[in-house]
Amino acid sequence: MGLRPKKPIINEEEILENNIGAKSILLWGSVDTGKSVLATIIAKKLIEKNKNKNVALLYADEITPIMNCFFPNSCFNTLESLGTLYTPIKLTNDLIFSNLTTLKKYENLGLLGFKNCENYAQYPECSEDIAKQLINILKNEFDYVIIDGSTSFIYNQLTSVAFNEVDVCIKVCTQDLKSTSYFSSNEAFLDTVDINKNKEIVLINKIDERGVYEEVFNKVNGYDYKLPYSKELKDIVEKGNLLLDIKDNEFNKGIDQMIKEMF
Repeated sequence: MGLRPKKPIINEEEILENNIGAKSILLWGSVDTGKSVLATIIAKKLIEKNKNKNVALLYADEITPIMNCFFPNSCFNTLESLGTLYTPIKLTNDLIFSNLTTLKKYENLGLLGFKNCENYAQYPECSEDIAKQLINILKNEFDYVIIDGSTSFIYNQLTSVAFNEVDVCIKVCTQDLKSTSYFSSNEAFLDTVDINKNKEIVLINKIDERGVYEEVFNKVNGYDYKLPYSKELKDIVEKGNLLLDIKDNEFNKGIDQMIKEMF
């Protein structure tokens, strides 16, 4: 079963039975928060729990290509570049579907991102209009849209536009003061421009065994979810293959609960 246009929701109860009923989310945060890993795991779990649904995973970062960091070359069914979608004045469904990267294991998952060794200078700049077109077509054609935002969202149209277009923004924090410094600086910018963070969820992601949790909690003024440190996940990330199953019960319990309440 491959990617196909999604079926319209006929009954509103399909949404209302969930706590939030999100169909599109943006994960944002500083470098090394693990947001790209979490975005990938969320997309993977949505596919596994909803085998008849289509999921789009958009890696918005134009500086560091990420797909090659998470998936071995042998895992790809097709390998395309997000940059090719920056050229047309008007995007179409067919154009987007023909430029999706797909995986052999998860045929219902469509990836969009830069390929290994590419950089943003090889393509035209992504305009605000193209960013809006792309995100809205993905929302219309896919059951779930997961956007891994760029840390430098001020200069990244896909991430800036996503703040206004998605159902939920997930603020991914880590247990260090660098993370809180990032949010203190960049949230001040959000207050000065026309960027409306819709429903926001604060997630503390413990990426290390150590950490100054109390200081972080005081600075973020509370949180909605906390994910424990997982050595197994760290090892999987270092192997460069997020298609491997994560068996860490505590980590799975935490992220499964968040997914259940969010979607």
